[in-house]
Amino acid sequence: MSKRIWYLILLLAMILLVGGLIYSRWEEEDEEEEETIGEYHALTIKNQDYTIYRDFTATIETEQPANIRPQISGRITKICVKEGARVRKGQPLFVLDQVPYQAAVRNAEAKVNSAKAQLATANQNLEGKEQLFKQHVVGDFDLDKARNEVALAQAELAQAQADLETARNELSYTVVKSPSDGVLSMIEYRIGEMVEPSIEKEMATVSDPKHIYAYIGFSENTLYDMTQYYHCSIDELPSRMPELTLTTYWGKEMEYKGRLDAISGNVEDDTGTVVVRISFDNPDLLFRNNSNGIVHIPYLQKNAIVIPQEATFDIMDKIFVFKVEQGVTKQTVIDVMPYNDGQNYVVTGGLKVGDVIIAEGAGLLKDGMKVKLKNSKREE
Repeated sequence: MSKRIWYLILLLAMILLVGGLIYSRWEEEDEEEEETIGEYHALTIKNQDYTIYRDFTATIETEQPANIRPQISGRITKICVKEGARVRKGQPLFVLDQVPYQAAVRNAEAKVNSAKAQLATANQNLEGKEQLFKQHVVGDFDLDKARNEVALAQAELAQAQADLETARNELSYTVVKSPSDGVLSMIEYRIGEMVEPSIEKEMATVSDPKHIYAYIGFSENTLYDMTQYYHCSIDELPSRMPELTLTTYWGKEMEYKGRLDAISGNVEDDTGTVVVRISFDNPDLLFRNNSNGIVHIPYLQKNAIVIPQEATFDIMDKIFVFKVEQGVTKQTVIDVMPYNDGQNYVVTGGLKVGDVIIAEGAGLLKDGMKVKLKNSKREE
């Protein structure tokens, strides 16, 4: 065999060997590419009616929270009830030192008796002057003077009786009574402490938690959005809004619904919000005065596009989803309502009915990837 033929055979063998290696590499790459194509749950977009709730932190007050302050000054000598007790209107709560006020009553009574005696004397003197006047013993001057003495005595008696009434009232104020039915708060003062009408901290508070008010603050923009949503003026908003739900801060929902019944005419200086009041029945006493809660305000969206938040990812304050077109992912920015329920978004732009998106794990994908879809279903 000539060298030329040998070289040709050797060259052909090398070509076949290299070709086989390349082909084998292509097969490995194809297999690797096939392995990178994952299966993902898909969601086919459709319209639906959906209610989204906005949550607002509320401060709770009972219907008749009454701060207990004394009407007179004095030291506390007795506390008649236990802290947290249920009390009735007119029930004694505290007794203040009565000794000086009892002395004032006795002194006023004595002045009344003295004034009565002076009036009796003045009347007897007047009767004598009138008899003498008829006998022409005294003149008009003496008679008028006697009459004036009677009038003065009557005025002094009236003043003494008024002072007695004041003293008795002040004595009665030494017994501090409940102004209404309700539940007593913790007591801020103890026996022996001095209290007066101008004390900074009330002695206690009586409140009836069977009916409560939830106070929340709306920004002016939120209040305007609500009037636009319900197609009404601010004055009409309480009658247009549906019943509202109240939950505790730990998530317990109140059984009874409430209604918006008052909107403040002022914007608060410190918060820039408009205070609104929502009324709830609270027969189970789930809330007490000064509790905190969360009011849920519903917004019904007609023919809305709703997607789970797990189908989205964020980049630079923009929200994206992955559409799937012919088995390939397409990164798509979407617009959503500015508030949500923490689980879903209401989409206002970027998607239409019939689009297919990756339903979960979107943050693990890349634009232009081939994917397989499983359990493709419409959003319920």
